[in-house]
Amino acid sequence: MAISRNQFIENAQTSWLDWPVIIVTASSIIGYLSVRSWTNITVFLLLLPALAAFKSAWHSANSQKQINSILPLIITMALPVLAILVSQALRHEWSFKPYDGPSRILLCIPVLIYFLHIKLNFSKIVALSAPIALLILIPVIYSHPEILERWIGRFATPAVDPTEFGTYSLVLTAFCLFGIETEADKLNFKLVAYQTTGILAGLYLILGSGTRGSWIAIPPLLVLWAVLNRKNLPPKILKHLGMLVIVGIILIFLVRPYTLDRIFSGIYELSSWLNGSNTETSTGLRLTMWQITWELFQHNPLQGYGDHNFKQYLDAPWISSFASIEARETILHNGPHNELLANLLRSGVMGGISVMGLFMVPFTVFWRNRNLERSKYACHLGLAYITSLVLCSLSSEVLTFKYTSSFYGLIIAGISAQIISAQTPISRD
Repeated sequence: MAISRNQFIENAQTSWLDWPVIIVTASSIIGYLSVRSWTNITVFLLLLPALAAFKSAWHSANSQKQINSILPLIITMALPVLAILVSQALRHEWSFKPYDGPSRILLCIPVLIYFLHIKLNFSKIVALSAPIALLILIPVIYSHPEILERWIGRFATPAVDPTEFGTYSLVLTAFCLFGIETEADKLNFKLVAYQTTGILAGLYLILGSGTRGSWIAIPPLLVLWAVLNRKNLPPKILKHLGMLVIVGIILIFLVRPYTLDRIFSGIYELSSWLNGSNTETSTGLRLTMWQITWELFQHNPLQGYGDHNFKQYLDAPWISSFASIEARETILHNGPHNELLANLLRSGVMGGISVMGLFMVPFTVFWRNRNLERSKYACHLGLAYITSLVLCSLSSEVLTFKYTSSFYGLIIAGISAQIISAQTPISRD
């Protein structure tokens, strides 16, 4: 089937920029985990036409009464920068480095308005790009044996470590699953086969990453997918799919017994931390770091500490009484391994508000519009993305780096623009 510009951009006013925008947007997903800094670059590439067309795009949104729909998202995408600004002002400490990641999200606000203006079919770009992104990761991994050796066999690339690799392999796999059309009269079996191949590749990558936080997120995502598609899937099919999932899990354990070992070790580490018999395991150190963070937050809830200003408190009796030297050293250099707690530590209450906003505002928008025909699958992809982030954020920082912030900004801009665009009639003038 021939690919045309109108499949991706619904605005009748054609421009020579249309195909470059489509290609750059697709490449931001395809190269996300494979090419270092590529998604950061795509943000700036998309920002150029977005700024050039900003005035007309804003007037267009205003004339179609879309500003009220955009405003909550604009405020949300500005929250991380605002949180750092407020916390630095309270501490009388000024540094530009903490703005690196949050500024990428802020820069995607004009991109959101531009995508809305051109009526970009973002969900279609994601559905076609995500399987490619996953499939090319397999040769990328094995072409860097030194990376495998460095992480003791856990999958990673020169661009990302195993934790982020596992988290965002999960996200890309969820895009493949939630992008599948389940209505019988709209099924494209070639496309379904293509997306299923992406899912299989994604599962292989997730397991190979050894990231238990992403493994835990798989069952809730499957439940969410079943809930969103229950009207199109008879109970008999859902039952068979459930059996298929169970069989798949058993096969995974048989083929990769290491997976089962990691799960059981996690259970042991949790129980040994709770009963105090061994708090120095991987899970135990993480839980201790969460406890350290909470104590530090209560000590200074408004200002936060920035990146490392809490060092002077780590040897205080109210921290050293329960935290080992290793736990204190780890949190100092690596953070608490939890997105919400990390931002409470850095920016105090405002940091926590910014994280909750980044998760809850888009999720609410996507959930409320999930049955709108023209943007249904965009909402499904958005719900899959936010749900993946929320679940993985419990055990890692999912929006800390520049490239993760850039990816967040682009995904939220693209999906939100498509949803808001779907609320107004398509102009063919």
